[in-house]
This record gives sequence, C-alpha cells and structure tokens, in this order.
Amino acid sequence: MPLGSIQHYNHNNRRFEGKKGMKSAHLLPHRLLAAIIGISLAAPVLAEKYEIDVRNSGTTATPVEQESPAYPASLEKSGQEGWVRMHFVVAPDGQAIDPLIIDSSGGTGFEDEARKALASWRFTPPESGNEDAHNLVNIRSEVSGSRDSATKSFRREHQRIVLDLVHEKNDEARIKMDELAATGGFNTYESTMLWLMMGRVEGVENNDAGKLECYRRALAVSTRSTLRVENKRGLLEKIFELEDQFGHYTNALQAFRSLTAASGKVEVNEEVAARAAQIQELVDGDENIVAQAAIYNPCNCEAGEPLWYYKPARRTFSFANLSGNVERFEARCENQRVQGPVEAGTEWALAPEWGSCRVFVFGDDGATFEFVEHPAGAEDDAPTAVVDDDVLDQGSSGQRS
Repeated sequence: MPLGSIQHYNHNNRRFEGKKGMKSAHLLPHRLLAAIIGISLAAPVLAEKYEIDVRNSGTTATPVEQESPAYPASLEKSGQEGWVRMHFVVAPDGQAIDPLIIDSSGGTGFEDEARKALASWRFTPPESGNEDAHNLVNIRSEVSGSRDSATKSFRREHQRIVLDLVHEKNDEARIKMDELAATGGFNTYESTMLWLMMGRVEGVENNDAGKLECYRRALAVSTRSTLRVENKRGLLEKIFELEDQFGHYTNALQAFRSLTAASGKVEVNEEVAARAAQIQELVDGDENIVAQAAIYNPCNCEAGEPLWYYKPARRTFSFANLSGNVERFEARCENQRVQGPVEAGTEWALAPEWGSCRVFVFGDDGATFEFVEHPAGAEDDAPTAVVDDDVLDQGSSGQRS
C-alpha cells in the first residue's frame, strides 16, 4: 500500500442497501492504520498487556492453554492499540479451529497475530465427543503505561472535523476524516473518538448502515477510562435505534439490556423502553420478523471472507430479496454445526437441543438480502429442515489454523 493511502473498512466498494430510499454507503474507513504516516511514541514499546475474554463457550469445553497474541512487530514504536473479535470452533480433541474474524480495530497486524495465537489454544475436549461450535472471543491489546488521552495534534484535527460538520461542510469533513484515519498510531481513547466521529460523518451523508457500523465499533473499542458513563448511555441509545431501524431485533434488545445496566439508578428514556417492549412482543409473536442484511469483509487479513452474521431469536429462518451473490450459510451452535445454500424461500430449522446458535452468511462483498425469522412451530412445515447429513465435516469448512 502506498505511503499515506487509506485502507477502507468496506473495501472492494462495499455498499449497503438498507431501507427503501436509503443511499448507497460511502466507503467506510476500516482500519485505524498503524504507523503509516505516524503519530508515534517517543520511546519503543516496553510491555504489552492483553485482555482475553472467551464467551458462549460450551460448559464442557474450558480453556487449558491460551497463549496471548504477539504485539505486531511493525507497530512497536507507534503506540497503536488493537482489538479483535473472533468466532471459532472447539474440535472434539480440544483444538481451536476455523476462526472467523468478525470485527476489529487497530489494523491487520492485530488480526494476523490473533489468528496465530488462537491456533495454539487448547480446550478440554467436549464431553459429547462432538464439536463445540459456538465460541466467541474478544482480544484487546494495549501498551502498558500508554496515554489515556489524545495527542494535541489528534485533538486539533478532530476539532477541525467537528467545525466542518457544524458549518455543514460535509465533503471537507469526509476528506479530513479519511486523512486522520490514515495516520494511525492510535491508543484506545483516540480510537474511540475516531469511530464516534466516523459515525457522525456517515450520518450526515445519510448512510445509517455505515453509522451503525462505526458506533458498534466505538462501543466495542471503548473502555471505562475512554468513554464516560453518560456518553456510553447516549451511544447505546443511538445503537438501539439503528438496530431497530434495520430489523436487527436481537441486537436491539441486547443494546437495551446494556443500556439498562449502564444506566444504574438513572431512568432509561421512556420512548426507548417502550420500543424495547414492543420489539420483545414482536419476537415472541406469531408474525415473521425481517432483518436487512449486507455482506462485507470485516477482516482485511488474507484469510478473510465476506460475511454477515447474526444471533437469531428464533429456530426457523429463510432468506428473501437476494441481491448480488449470496452463496451459503453456516450455523454454529453449541453442539452442532450445519450449512446449506442460500435460496429465497427455503426454510431452515435449528433443533432446540443444539443450544444457542449464530448464523453466518457468505457471498460477495456488497451483496444484500433479508433474513426472515419464522414463528415457533414453523419448523414443522420446513421442507428442508436441517438434518444430520448437513453436519459439516471438520476439515471441509473455514480456514484451518
């Protein structure tokens, strides 16, 4: 990549096609690039610290070896901090396999090192003798003793973008935003500020899907020291509204639960609380619920594959309004893994005994579709309900670490 060039979040001209009348997305700046032009610390990195949080892991597959990823050698003097979220499978022998990077911030170096580390992880073999296919890990890489604030130059450029937005100079704000994102060397505080500002820029460009992506990432990257409680509540409200707008009801309810927890003794906005109750009624009801979906590549590493992922609220689903190449899906459940082709109107059922599941849909970057969840009982009429023959062979899917 040439010096100073910008690596975009949705490379290959990713476009969102959300609600009717919604404009195509501007390319989102994806990676907070590490030391391309270079905000850098005066001294080299002396020590790194890691936070590894494995979630949704089966109760019988617990970690026994969990090596931390290496700090990317190319970033040792930059002060760059990173965060990576991966989904993976625990094989019958306890090996961690088939990682999918589904979100990250900080650059490809952190993604690559996270994948390398996961290849060495070992878990106690699942008691069932089958795969434990639904595991999520968040890995945060920080520099010990790093700044907990932004540099003067970062704040100056940030303020220039704010002033452009205030004066409705949106094109100039976009240019400055992309230039700032390309400098790299960001700590967690700066990354949080940057993703929030990216969300504002996407918003004034009427790209609500891009705005949601940026706000999700700002929340994920933030820590207690980088995002004050009152600001976190405001951000969660915005995320809730955007998830609701796109029919991502499971995500919306999760955002509401997080908002309630963050609010403490402060009353949650009455309109937000009322809408959350309505969403829960829709999920529990007997009508189809429809999520707007767009495939993209969240990983800029060589092993990345364009995808869309979601944790469904119901056991039976289908696809509709396919636009572009939407190839296949893979459902990763606590004790089962299944796959199938994506065909409009074909219903698929996830057996209750498989436990909690997450669905991944693969295809071309920019392809769109609707993910339709059917009410309880619909699986009885699903002509192509998932059966044992559809269980993925361990060596036939994903990228083996």
